[in-house]
Amino acid sequence: MLTVFREHAGSWIIKIALFAIIVVFIFWGGYSYKSMRASRLARVGDVYVTYADYNQAYDHLLDMYRRQFGNHFSQELLERLNIKQQALDLVIDRLLITQAARALGLSAGVEDVQSEILSFPVFQVDGRFDRQRYVAVLQQNRMTPQAFEQQLAQDLTLRRVEAFVKGQAVVTEAEVAADIQYRFGRVQVAYTQFDPKNFQDKVQIDDAQVSAFFEKNADRYKEPEKRLLVYVPFVLDDFLGDVSVQDDEIQAYYEDHRDQFHQEKQVKARHILFRLSEAASEDEVKKTEAAARAVLEKARKGEDFAALAKAHSQDGSAQAGGDLGWFAKNQMVPTFAEAAFGMKAGEVSDLVRTPFGFHIIKVEDVRPEETVSLEKAKPQIELNLKREKARELAYLRAREFADGAYADGDVAKAAERMHRAVESPEKPFALTDILPKIGNAPEVMKGLFGLSEGEVSDVLEWPNGFVVGQVTKILAPQVPALEKVKSRVQDDLKAERTREEAEKAAKALLEEARRLGGLEKAAASVGVSVQTSGWFSRSEPDEKLRLWGEAAEAVFQLQKPGDMPEAPVSWQGMFVVCQLLGRQDPAPETLEKGREEARARLTQMKQNQLWQAWLAKQRDLAKVKILHQL
Repeated sequence: MLTVFREHAGSWIIKIALFAIIVVFIFWGGYSYKSMRASRLARVGDVYVTYADYNQAYDHLLDMYRRQFGNHFSQELLERLNIKQQALDLVIDRLLITQAARALGLSAGVEDVQSEILSFPVFQVDGRFDRQRYVAVLQQNRMTPQAFEQQLAQDLTLRRVEAFVKGQAVVTEAEVAADIQYRFGRVQVAYTQFDPKNFQDKVQIDDAQVSAFFEKNADRYKEPEKRLLVYVPFVLDDFLGDVSVQDDEIQAYYEDHRDQFHQEKQVKARHILFRLSEAASEDEVKKTEAAARAVLEKARKGEDFAALAKAHSQDGSAQAGGDLGWFAKNQMVPTFAEAAFGMKAGEVSDLVRTPFGFHIIKVEDVRPEETVSLEKAKPQIELNLKREKARELAYLRAREFADGAYADGDVAKAAERMHRAVESPEKPFALTDILPKIGNAPEVMKGLFGLSEGEVSDVLEWPNGFVVGQVTKILAPQVPALEKVKSRVQDDLKAERTREEAEKAAKALLEEARRLGGLEKAAASVGVSVQTSGWFSRSEPDEKLRLWGEAAEAVFQLQKPGDMPEAPVSWQGMFVVCQLLGRQDPAPETLEKGREEARARLTQMKQNQLWQAWLAKQRDLAKVKILHQL
């Protein structure tokens, strides 16, 4: 998105919904030399999806996720989101939905589009739609009213079809009850754990074993593919001197982003948490409260709060001394927030009960509510606007260069002809390496590693600018000599052997427990201690055992006291041998409290399943065919 839409992000993009904005702009795109040679990527019935369609969808998805995740956006997140597939699915699904809407009579009309446009604050002046502003906003984003209205009509149609399909989802009372039983039914087990670390002394390895292990697992140590690159960076800072910002632009930015310059009251605090389920029995509440009060007394007598948190707190902040950092009131559950924001710096709270348990809170500092004045904010606003304009200018120059380089088939040659500084490092780069003059830019590296040898890239973006590059040589992955990675191979082999020893010991204990008819007897016979868990559910694991996922499921499959899993449970690198002591149904109050939440969650889940099944059916009916893999 360009300057104007970015300036109004707070006033309309969030209100409309990110998905709507993606689909509105997904098919618009500026001219580029490469787009003339776009090839067919998929076929939807008689309609073809081109690489140009896909690339525009991908670019807008990428832009949306960058805005949504901000500084948390990373290469790892990009891969986990699988944006490439999302973009292609989005284009295909949009075509399918548009075709189905006509058959269902759900297509949006002219009046629907007009009503939607009139509701956009970005197109209003003094609270009323302004045609001149409407045209100006679209022009600044290189769009025409006709193209915008066409895509908005398609988007409204998509929403109607989705609402129609999802509206058919039904959740029964039996399903709600079964879900609550599944999530909140509790078990208690006796168990013993086998940690591979305790078996290290039993494992000895020699060079022959190391060599054999390396040969068998050579791919594990293979060095990644590397590439020789040439590229031309377009750094934003180099274009700052070519742009200027007027006072009226600064004033408009300030007015449109008032929330950005208003800081709510914030508190910096530490806490100590004693976990307790909302459905806990009266005895459990009394026991936990007594333990919490004992620590509270120590805190009030002046003992180091951070040290107390490390020793007693039962949440992820314990290792940091209970430090929660700075937070606003709406970032915490209400009871916690009321207590923290009612205290002064240095004060320690009484016990505070929340859905998580009992908290002891110490407030370390307080920032009062504040609105930054225009005068104080002006330098930062001016810099922001200049960087936005510099980004637009840098993109235009990068686009021009990319077209020229593509025509020449050579980045270095185009750089010389167009008087651009070119980077041509002699060393080959791996995907995770850092490029000189660019720094850490995983999205750029991913773009360059998606090219064939000799291919020129499109314009690639990173936070401080754009780059156009070319792969001059591809060096295939290769396995290094053993001596180069020997210490790593030795560590891996020893870890595998200690794990095998731990698993063997766990299996032996399980077999003995079955033979003797109980875990306690078997453990006593081999000198192993047995622990007893608290009562725990799938949604609230035991504080010490903390089984999740498949590991927990192996325990919850046990039906009657005395039952044991078929094999030791593998969990967090250890092996657990356990025996069921008992099962409990959810308490009546839990059933009542969880009913509406369960219904809402099941409804949403069914709606999504129904929608995905409907889309899959439309794909089958339309005979969607992928012509090229991404």
